[in-house]
Amino acid sequence: MRPDHQEFVDSARLAAIAVLSAVVTATAVIGAGRALLPRPDPVAEAQVQLVRTMSR
Repeated sequence: MRPDHQEFVDSARLAAIAVLSAVVTATAVIGAGRALLPRPDPVAEAQVQLVRTMSR
């Protein structure tokens, strides 16, 4: 049987790999989303706000 401290080191190493993997995956997904999705037109957004204000 392995010593307890070795199990702790292995668990910490696996947790660090899991956190690093999650950060890399989230960064890739967010980057792909920003690259692929169209950005809202700021002029159109301002016009929508103007229409909402005028219709009240």
